[in-house]
Amino acid sequence: MYGLYKEFKDEKLSLVYLGVFSNDITPTLIELSDVYISKIERLSKLRRKATYLIAESFQNIMKHGILEKQNISAIRHAKDFFQITILDDRIVISSANVLENQFISEIDVNIDYINSLDSDNLKALYHQKLNDGILSDKGGAGLGLIEMVRKSGLPLNKRFLPMSDGFSLLILSIEIPTSEDLKEHKVDIDLIGARYKKLVEADILMLYKGDFSSSSNNNIINMLSSNLATEGEIRSDQVKNIVAVIEVMQNVSKHGRKINEYKDGIFALSTINSELYIRCGNFINRDEYESLRATLKSIKSCSIEEIKTMYRNRLSNSYLTDEDNSGLGLLEIARFTGNSFEYSFEETPGGEIFYTINLKTI
Repeated sequence: MYGLYKEFKDEKLSLVYLGVFSNDITPTLIELSDVYISKIERLSKLRRKATYLIAESFQNIMKHGILEKQNISAIRHAKDFFQITILDDRIVISSANVLENQFISEIDVNIDYINSLDSDNLKALYHQKLNDGILSDKGGAGLGLIEMVRKSGLPLNKRFLPMSDGFSLLILSIEIPTSEDLKEHKVDIDLIGARYKKLVEADILMLYKGDFSSSSNNNIINMLSSNLATEGEIRSDQVKNIVAVIEVMQNVSKHGRKINEYKDGIFALSTINSELYIRCGNFINRDEYESLRATLKSIKSCSIEEIKTMYRNRLSNSYLTDEDNSGLGLLEIARFTGNSFEYSFEETPGGEIFYTINLKTI
């Protein structure tokens, strides 16, 4: 997990989503990014633009994604993709859609045309299409793309990646800089494509790197709930999965070391053969390392019946200390996983300790 964290370490916040795309998730995406954006003065002025572009990018995936609509299972390692990245001086919103090759030329030409226009001509094109009602059914030069470029002030970055016969992946990236003086793209779109490929091959459903505050945790749990919901209802076994997620994330909040006033960590959900896997990692304070390791070692040495007894005893104790509460959360994880969870500690070259916990929900 530390290797994955290093890949995202320069990003203040990164949320990657490759699950089921629905309207229910859009508000949660906005809220999750807003938690961080609102705390940083230089980013807070971008809130309205970010809200619009997150919603527009997500809607673009829902409108033009064909994987679920056409039930295309022959394309190996293909998913629709959405990512929000927050850097020091900009917000980056990226998306990826599978599309049929017959539409590539039209989309390519139309995006290049939009990118070539200055702000006045973009405004004129927007109102022309609004008045004429000319919208491309496949996302060519629609109002959404025009407005994305207008609000960003930078061109849309795009890349077409060939997939199975007759299909390609369209990657789009838009950057919202904190200053109009920032005229260049900062993120290499080819690296976005490489990240997409790596996460899809790893069966990642969702990945979050950033602050593990309670508000962030709640929004991530809401996203998971939306993804697991079936016809508006969540099955009892899925509720258990969500509880396991809550416990893992609270574990980060309790043991995470503050970095620049934030408890920075990384959290990933994977679905492999219809089973949900959870991985979470963060730095911990060195003075907590020995006690945490001893607690984990003790729990792993117990039978599941012993775990249940210990959990009931601690739950009935109304005078739990913070340390006892921490152990209660780990016992909760042990109960839900049949004590099959795994953990590790890795010392970094800088002398820090990175703590990882892995589990499969059952």
